[in-house]
Parts: sequence; C-alpha cells; structure tokens
Amino acid sequence: MSVLGRLIARCLTAIAAGFFLASAALLLFLLPPVTHLFLDIAGSAHYLGVSPRDAHTLSDALVGELLTSGGFLVPFGSGLLLDAGERAHLADVGNLMRLVLLAGGCGAFALLLLARKRPALVSHAARDGALLIGVLASGAGAAFLLAFDATFAFFHGLVFADGTWTFNWSTSHLIQLYPTSFWIPAALSYCVALIVLATVGVVLSRRMARRQGA
Repeated sequence: MSVLGRLIARCLTAIAAGFFLASAALLLFLLPPVTHLFLDIAGSAHYLGVSPRDAHTLSDALVGELLTSGGFLVPFGSGLLLDAGERAHLADVGNLMRLVLLAGGCGAFALLLLARKRPALVSHAARDGALLIGVLASGAGAAFLLAFDATFAFFHGLVFADGTWTFNWSTSHLIQLYPTSFWIPAALSYCVALIVLATVGVVLSRRMARRQGA
C-alpha cells in the first residue's frame, strides 16, 4: 500500500474509532437511570407539574421514540405532551441520534474486522481517534462551562435549521421536561464521559501496540 493509501486508511480507521466512542457515550446517557438522575437534578417534575415518576415515564417514552423513529404522540392530560413543532424537532434529533449510533456500530465492526487483518493500523489509528475525541470533548466541555447558552445554541445551529429548535418556556412541555438545568449537567457529564472513554482508548491502543512490538 502506498504512503497516501496508508494515511487514508489510518484516518478512516481513526474516524471509525471516534464514532464508536461517541456512540458508546451516547448510549450510556440514554439509559433510564442516567436520564432519570438528570431529570431529578433539573427539577423537571416541578416545572411540568407532575410527579418525578411521571416525569421519568414521559422521558422514557420520548427516548424510546427517538430510538425507534416514532411519532412522539405521547399522551399528557387530555391531549398530547408535545405540539407539532416539538415533535418535528425531536424527529430531527432522532434522525441525528440514530445516524451517530449507526456510525458507531459500523465503526466498532470495522475496528474488530481490521484488528484481525491489520492490528498495527488499528492500534495506531484507534489511538489517534481517541485522542481527537478527547481533545474535542475537552474543548466542548470548557465552552459549555464558560458560556453554556452560546455553546448550546452554536451546536444546535450546526445541525438543525433555524427556528426549528427554539420554543416558549411558558408553553413548551418539551422545555419544561428538559430545561436548561437538565442540559448543563448532562452536557458537561457527556463531555467528561467522552474524555474518560478516550483515555481508556488511548491506554488500550498503546498496550496493543506494545504487544505487537514484543
């Protein structure tokens, strides 16, 4: 393989490792106990006017719909929890989330396959991908810590069309269930989780490289 070919292969493998780490952290934060913890920290039940258990149930239903491309027609009182605009936004979120998870799954499969045929490539590229994710997560975490609202708006503006993700606090059940006090600790914790996973990835890739050199 030419030098350019090896470079391209290493970059693609590093990207696969990065998507795997990002999707692994995402799956962790979709677990009900984790989501429930952040809901309780945020006081979502109080804002929505329901019990904590009901807030957990509503959130679990929405997360399930995100993963399965549902219509988000979650009952609430005598009507629905979300209006048409909120449901459309969550459909966009679900599409993005499933794309990340699919990319992470494909990345994991590619790493496992290449580890048998090109272990040296995987050990070096996985380290590169883990380092990249760690650096990006550190930068994002610092930005969230210093200017959460601006950073939150920046990331939303990158992936969602203007006007599709802003709602009125006083009338939006989506915002009341997931207020800013939910997203601040969740976003910071996600960045920390990525840094931890990236660190583990670097350590494992270095051990793999040492074994190959032995």
